Amino acid sequence: MLRTVFLFLGLLCPFLPVRAQTNKQITITATNEVIQIDGKLDENAWQQIPVVSGFELTQPIDAVPASKKTEVQIAYDERYIYVAAKMWDDPQFIIQSLKRDNRSENDEFAMMIDPVGQRTNGFMFSTSAYNVQSEALVSASATGLSGMNLDLSWDNRWFSAAQRQGDFWTVEMAIPFKTLRYKENIKNWRINFYRLEPGNNEIHSWSPVPRQFDFFDLGYMADLIWEEAPDKQGSNISFIPYITTRMDQANTADDKETEYGFDIGMDAKVAITPTLNLDLTVNPDFSQVEVDRQVTNLTRFNIFFPERRQFFLENADIFNEFGQFAERPFYSRRIGLDPSGRTVPIQYGVRLTGNLNNTLRIGAFNMHTDGNADRLAQNYTSLTFQQRIWERSSIKGIFLNRQAFQEGEVQESDYGRNLGGEFNYSTEDGKWTALGGYLHSFKEGVTEKNQHVYSRFSYNGQRFRTFLTLQRMGENYAADMGFTGRLFNFNPNTGSVERIGFTQVGNMIDYYIYPENSKKVNFHWSGLENFIYFNNGQGLNEWYTRLRHFIFFKNTSQLRFRLNNNYVDLVFPFALTDIPLPAGDYNMTEFNVQFNTDVRKLLNTEWFVVYGQFYNGTKLTYRGNLNYRVQPWGVFSLGLEQNHIRLPAPYGDLDLTLATGRFEVNFTNNLFWTTFLQYNTQADNFNINSRLQWRFAPMSDLFFVYTDNYIVDGMFGPKEKSLVLKLNYWLTL
Repeated sequence: MLRTVFLFLGLLCPFLPVRAQTNKQITITATNEVIQIDGKLDENAWQQIPVVSGFELTQPIDAVPASKKTEVQIAYDERYIYVAAKMWDDPQFIIQSLKRDNRSENDEFAMMIDPVGQRTNGFMFSTSAYNVQSEALVSASATGLSGMNLDLSWDNRWFSAAQRQGDFWTVEMAIPFKTLRYKENIKNWRINFYRLEPGNNEIHSWSPVPRQFDFFDLGYMADLIWEEAPDKQGSNISFIPYITTRMDQANTADDKETEYGFDIGMDAKVAITPTLNLDLTVNPDFSQVEVDRQVTNLTRFNIFFPERRQFFLENADIFNEFGQFAERPFYSRRIGLDPSGRTVPIQYGVRLTGNLNNTLRIGAFNMHTDGNADRLAQNYTSLTFQQRIWERSSIKGIFLNRQAFQEGEVQESDYGRNLGGEFNYSTEDGKWTALGGYLHSFKEGVTEKNQHVYSRFSYNGQRFRTFLTLQRMGENYAADMGFTGRLFNFNPNTGSVERIGFTQVGNMIDYYIYPENSKKVNFHWSGLENFIYFNNGQGLNEWYTRLRHFIFFKNTSQLRFRLNNNYVDLVFPFALTDIPLPAGDYNMTEFNVQFNTDVRKLLNTEWFVVYGQFYNGTKLTYRGNLNYRVQPWGVFSLGLEQNHIRLPAPYGDLDLTLATGRFEVNFTNNLFWTTFLQYNTQADNFNINSRLQWRFAPMSDLFFVYTDNYIVDGMFGPKEKSLVLKLNYWLTL
């Protein structure tokens, strides 16, 4: 009864007044003067160009003037958009890293620009007080799980410089028109400027953004006015060839096998139109990508690992954002990786993404992987569109196809296809959102129970926030290019994996308290979650309830409390130890505490402790991370997670250790060395991944990567290692 009441409460939320959006605008000024990008702002042009200021807080509170002054100017010539910014501050800058695309706590200035002006896509360019660059694609999220997507994998050419003075610092940026995607004859763009000020744990924005939204929300930008719309740019084609040489060594029980290899390949980027981009890759290589971060898995299902390969990350939102939570029809790690995460060679890839007009965005790709004696070659195709309606709503559709090939011949019956669509609704201010989606799978001989239906309703107010989700997945639904972890259930009695369709209902209600005149606390966050799973045709399978209270302090430290209750009806025995836990009902309650100290400090730490029931026994988990920063060039981290599971006889006990070390040394803004160590007793593996990167020219890199794996169970010994040297060069025509 109590859970039913909680679920009903999640549907209730006050309808708060909508805060009017800003009417701010800025006119961009033409200049004929050559602007030297050195951060000094000493050109005569900057003395003539109007200055805008009046930044407001967007985090931790909003609608009040920023605590520190910021001034911005913007200009253009036939090749570049120029931005100058002056930030008043004390000289105690906080710079967590000199590494490009680092999103840690840094004194930072950012500009976001939307050349289409439709609040669906934008470009962000930012730099720190030490001129550490970061660029990203911004897109409106259609899942309702978050307001905006920030795609840091996008890389392109632009220029910046920063100068640090006694009580202020300055930035100059030059953004090539070729880097942006825009259409002719559009005189009204959209823009915003941001300042990240970690000294006071604040975010400032020129065009105000309500605190419950991402500071880079596309819906709260100002107007950028052109006296004359910018001209169409010439051809925009980039080639990125690469060369690699490598050594791979595998240690078997009988021998040590060493292989040497040499490879070449190429990526290309072609602007078909100012807003439509074609990406090509031939024999791609991802050897420079950092290894996956290992986790301890105490669940009955597979873990969703994030994608790290850049080709799959850029513009990924148009393919990824279908489905509910981790249940996705498209999961790019199905392409070019086997189930254990090992590389499957890709012959080629083609991807087309962008806007056909002001309201229609499309995506299409085709990739083909190699086959061998153990696996068939595979061809992967995806077609998707996103049609904007009203201000911030959309209709989306997707088609996916996996087709097997053997010696160049199509295997007619070996395929997996998905077809579906979504309707996504959002009010203009982004507070109320809703979505509904349907996905249908096609497999040889399967004609029923092959659908995935899902929906979501959410409200995002300043104090009250809530969502309600519903999804149903048939037992024969298949997503060969996607992720459907909960659908597959391992039966240790037979050693097989069996499909069980399910229906899920999820609800959350959160309440935020912003203490006035508090010198220590920014806000309190209290919440209640319920996630209920019914196995289709079998009844209640799992009910998870979480009650939580978080305290966010002004000095960036956080204190979190959670009380979790989990009811599970095991359909099959759970083989966590040598003797599986029997099928049946289990009701588990646990309590956890999490605390992190001030992340701005040179030495900071985070601790997490949980204790409670675990099936028919108990579990104690504690995790800690210790981080030390030598500003601005070094970051050193140590982590330890221990799980102690105590079960009654005859099931036994289980002790699992996951230890990590991460050491990052940034010699300059263009030379980085990162080493990652992982010791995992559950995976029986000790991993070393060390990577040296030299960015010797814009968007051009030399990588040296060393990876080594060792067995940790019993006698410690080597398993496999590799050495890779990779060179890529960005050539723009």
